[in-house]
Amino acid sequence: MSGADILFDFLLAALLVLLAWRALAAPQLYQAAIFFIAFGLAMALAWTRMNAPDVALAEAAIGAGLLGVLLIDSLAAFTRGRERGEAGSKHCADEGTRARPMPRVSQAVVAAAGVVFAAVWVTAILRMPEGGGLTAIAGAAMPESGVAHPVTAVLLNFRGYDTWLEVGVLLLAMLGIFCAVGKTGFEREQRPAHIDPLINWLVRFLVPLMVLVSGYILWLGKTAPGGAFQSGVILGAAGILLRIAGFRTFGRLPVWAWKTGLVFGFAVFLAVGAAALPAGRSFLEYPAETAGAWILIVETACALSIGFTLLAFFVCLNAAGGCDGPRQPNRTN
Repeated sequence: MSGADILFDFLLAALLVLLAWRALAAPQLYQAAIFFIAFGLAMALAWTRMNAPDVALAEAAIGAGLLGVLLIDSLAAFTRGRERGEAGSKHCADEGTRARPMPRVSQAVVAAAGVVFAAVWVTAILRMPEGGGLTAIAGAAMPESGVAHPVTAVLLNFRGYDTWLEVGVLLLAMLGIFCAVGKTGFEREQRPAHIDPLINWLVRFLVPLMVLVSGYILWLGKTAPGGAFQSGVILGAAGILLRIAGFRTFGRLPVWAWKTGLVFGFAVFLAVGAAALPAGRSFLEYPAETAGAWILIVETACALSIGFTLLAFFVCLNAAGGCDGPRQPNRTN
């Protein structure tokens, strides 16, 4: 590693610490949200420097993209409530957009922890081995994995049950939101009478492009960084973009369709894994000659389900709150 690389890594580590501290100590919550988004982008760059482009894509999409949109949209809801003059909203908006300053002792602790983190991170990068661990074992099994990219092979074949359970965690999180706020976020809504023409044409251009890129990223995961999670995040972002722009495309879907979309990836993953048992193989053990096809089926189902889940997070949380807390759940179903 050259001196320029070491200097760049040190500066990147320092930038991460600075952005994290500013996100915690910003006097306004809007500023904190912007610093949080910047921190997510810098973290994605850090993962790229550590030769983990798959994690970098997920970090940029989730840490900087989806969470950033949720934070900014939530803060905008406080402001909209203040402008409408709703009862109790003004006080909540005033309190919600102003952050309490961090005590000096806490600032010192955060700064010290940041310095230690930066030193440990740079040391870890300098001492990072070129290979070892399970790399050789995974490489030897690649011909039977059905794919040419080792990360995809590990996530969808060698340790597929880990990925299956991760999809299940997303499903449980969404079910928790359902329990808290009911189906109010998915009730049918009328499209606004007027959508800005520029935004209208921009969304009409971007959404098909995002769907195309999502399909490409899904297919690319067989030979390069990409796959179901990154593809699903892009699909979810396309849906969120439609929602923010005022389109109510998904508002036409009944609640059962939402629930089917949420559980689809987990159910297909389970069905494919269980299909191996009657043939005498282990759970999620694909036959070597058709492993690639099975992995593509599982990834496609998971990408659709992940996209639905991330969109559902935004739709349901956006409709559930306000300053006065979540709406009462509708328990008719």
